[in-house]
Amino acid sequence: MAGTATTGAAIPGASLLVAGHHTEGPSWAEVEAARDTGHVLWLDLEVPGPDDLRELTRLFGLHDETIRDSGAFNQRTRLSEYDGYVVVVAYGVAPDDGKLQELHVYVLQHALITVRREDIPEITSLHDRDMVVTEHTTVPALLSRVLSTLIGTFAGALEQVDDALTELEQSILDSPAPSQLQDLMALRRRVNRFRRAVDPARDLVGAGRFVVVDTLEDLSDDTRRHLRDLAIDLAYIGDQLEAERDRLQGVMDVYMNELNNRQNKIMKQLAAVSTIFLPLTFLTGYFGMNFAWMIKQVNSPAAFLALGLGLPLLAATGAMWVLKRRGWW
Repeated sequence: MAGTATTGAAIPGASLLVAGHHTEGPSWAEVEAARDTGHVLWLDLEVPGPDDLRELTRLFGLHDETIRDSGAFNQRTRLSEYDGYVVVVAYGVAPDDGKLQELHVYVLQHALITVRREDIPEITSLHDRDMVVTEHTTVPALLSRVLSTLIGTFAGALEQVDDALTELEQSILDSPAPSQLQDLMALRRRVNRFRRAVDPARDLVGAGRFVVVDTLEDLSDDTRRHLRDLAIDLAYIGDQLEAERDRLQGVMDVYMNELNNRQNKIMKQLAAVSTIFLPLTFLTGYFGMNFAWMIKQVNSPAAFLALGLGLPLLAATGAMWVLKRRGWW
């Protein structure tokens, strides 16, 4: 959204939820009026421009660093405390391609502001749900609802990873191929990206920093329950990530074992062929020498058939019988 932000003009890609009302494309004047009511509000912004970010800092008393933080994405998962508010950077997963989706959350006493650079369907779907933001909604409960929805996207993404691993494992057992190793490495990179997004958030919640936040009002028992649920959700996703990581290593071991078995089978076949030709090589080398006696004795078709053809055939048959008896053929 380039240009200068106008207080009376609609904000493209924005949603305002307050006291049971949902407004798509509100103006900054409407946002200011909602702020002045004293009710908890949720302002969701998609790809805000610099002018809108400056208007945001003016209305809610945010630090100028907000312009830099929410204008530059690809940040790490973090929680930063400022004077009067908290900034949370969290990630979800796109349902189609498994790409990470970044969400910046500004947590104030009476407002929750989310900033994103693209559509996050799970967050957008919250706008139309009843009782998401009512007169009795608390900021911590709303924060927990938004972050739990975002974290929940990892569950579906990990199910896709698990299904892909199941298919890969079966195809590896059928016939290992180099392309399967590439697929395994791609899945490993995806799981590692998920871990880099989830593990810091899991550590923050585990340390209780979402529960003990000085800028928020007194937390009710219901709000604490929501925040505990968020911690449980993150712990569950973290456990799933560890399980998929172990499964990846297991499938990788299956691939390497199958590849080694295939190579061993080829080497055994080559050794079997060499074993068959070993006595033949000896016979041809022996009878290729110019001994006077041998030249005089091999002087008839019968001797040629017996020594020239029968003896090599007998040696090859004997070698094959030994290989077959020992299970090498």
